[in-house]
Amino acid sequence: MEQQAQAFGNMIKLMLMGMGMLSKGFYQKYGKEAIPIITEVMSQGGVEFGKSMQAMAPVKDMKALGEQFNMLSSITNMGMEVVELSDDKLHFKMPQCPFGTEGTSKELCEAMMAVDEKRVSTFLGQEVDMKILKSVAAGDKECEVIFSIK
Repeated sequence: MEQQAQAFGNMIKLMLMGMGMLSKGFYQKYGKEAIPIITEVMSQGGVEFGKSMQAMAPVKDMKALGEQFNMLSSITNMGMEVVELSDDKLHFKMPQCPFGTEGTSKELCEAMMAVDEKRVSTFLGQEVDMKILKSVAAGDKECEVIFSIK
């Protein structure tokens, strides 16, 4: 079972990197004009991802979300660390960008992270606020993100 989880984790990493490479290439070619399109595409994907998470999870709250983030980090070996988890907040850090957008820009990071903002909002069934405190894409040593219920 562990081998299957590792294989699944590798597939997820490849999928995220593929999304990142495509968005990064689009951003490099079209600059700021690409940001609204990338944001919209990632948002739509996040809504669909959130719906599938809802269907699989018996509990749909922030703590269940934190458990899912921990599980995903575990099978992908991304090194995510949950800093704070409460009824209305998930605060985490990661040493790398799952999309591979290191050294690009914070605006590309924010556009890509629309997938997680919409995924979390859809999963919880309520709007969340996403704050990107640090971003490897913008040159920080780690990513640091907070999702909080509005």
